[in-house]
Amino acid sequence: MAQVLAVPGDVRHGFAFKTTFHHDFGRITGIASTTLGNILLCDYDKKNLILVDPLGKYLNKLSVESEPFDVAITSQNIGYITLPNIRSVLRIDPDRLVVIHKTTANEHCTTVVCVSAVPNSGTDNENKVPCYLGVKMFNSSCAYPVNNNSICLTPEHNHGALSGNPIDSRVVKFHAIDSGTYFSCLAGQSYIKITNYMHYFNEHIVQIETMVMPTDICSDNNGHVYVSGQGSNNIHRLTQDGKVLDIPLDSRHDMKQPVALCFTKNYDKLYIVNEWGKSVLVFDVI
Repeated sequence: MAQVLAVPGDVRHGFAFKTTFHHDFGRITGIASTTLGNILLCDYDKKNLILVDPLGKYLNKLSVESEPFDVAITSQNIGYITLPNIRSVLRIDPDRLVVIHKTTANEHCTTVVCVSAVPNSGTDNENKVPCYLGVKMFNSSCAYPVNNNSICLTPEHNHGALSGNPIDSRVVKFHAIDSGTYFSCLAGQSYIKITNYMHYFNEHIVQIETMVMPTDICSDNNGHVYVSGQGSNNIHRLTQDGKVLDIPLDSRHDMKQPVALCFTKNYDKLYIVNEWGKSVLVFDVI
């Protein structure tokens, strides 16, 4: 088992299985909660965005022109969908499934792979960055801030790069803890990487023996970080400096190739995309 730490004052959530759902999914690769408690899913294989209610009842569907890979919904209830195969990102109203804007990178060497909303950025984002895009350009990647809902995927002429914080070029999913700290899942690796720009640059690898093929990351309202291990059929809970707290969910809770996860905005439910994107497990947070 993973190391279990005795952290003074630490409060940990428990999870009670509620239900499971599937709607003839092709392959779900991204999941996020709206401020109304609905759940938005990216069906990569079928090129659909699917909206369900908190218990998984089908509400609506939106077909998109290319494979949607990742989704994040900000505290302002604005959704961002990445379409990496056409180098684009959509900004949407997630509860109405209405596309507000589409941005496409002009350069063939640039694409948007993943996206992460910053937790608790407030209903008005005037002075805060509500989310970051994981943008790849040539052989590098950066966490690119979406300021005031503005997305510009054109490199700065002075530097030939986008104005974001560099992260590992192999990133496939990442989670912004705040405006300068990122947990990243890397292609082909069984560890995660933490990059911190808050006070001084620091980057380190978190190697966990009981985790194989990490695929997605989220956090709860106690500041704990959750990582899905697709190859190890489990969910790890970490501190924000990458120390293992415990493994709250594993194969005994029907974890089978979990690929994505998220909490509702009020943290009363945890959703885990299971079976390599074929179903979704719903847990009550207790």
